Amino acid sequence: MKKIISLSILLNGTFLFAQEKMVTHKINDEISYVVPESFNLMSKGDRIEKYVSSREPLAMHASIDGEINYGVNWNPMQWMDGDEQMIHDFYKASILSMFDEVEFIQQGIKEVNGKKFAVFEFIGVLKSENAFSNKSSKNYTYIQYTSYNEQVLLFNFGCKARLMNRWQSVAKEIMQSVKVKEK
Repeated sequence: MKKIISLSILLNGTFLFAQEKMVTHKINDEISYVVPESFNLMSKGDRIEKYVSSREPLAMHASIDGEINYGVNWNPMQWMDGDEQMIHDFYKASILSMFDEVEFIQQGIKEVNGKKFAVFEFIGVLKSENAFSNKSSKNYTYIQYTSYNEQVLLFNFGCKARLMNRWQSVAKEIMQSVKVKEK
């Protein structure tokens, strides 16, 4: 009986999660996407505290428990429409150098809402092998890059790999909703 109740709770929780409302977020008149309504938009202070970078992200969203993140950032490198294959190759090399192990679920050039993106969906493993620790972290990432006003925009969804089955369809929905129009 306990197994039936547990399965019922799990299925109901999954059903409720799958029905979560998505809301549109706009960076500006040219850039928009949807995220789950329950995601919080991080304040500038929270973004700076959590993500050390020379460039402040354009937007960062997090699940209520902070385990899932979605962000939009930019890179000042000069890329133009038509450079998608170069963008893909450049960032693939970057991804492979950042992680100790990478298992690609998908990679390539995709068109989303009339705009071409270099797309990477993968499980990445970071190993910490030092005198104090022998741990590793395994993360699910769905990231896509595109040119925008001679720069690169990146849209990045991430969570622990153990949460991938629950969040992968949401990540895909978010990424398919991205709209980028040139000025």
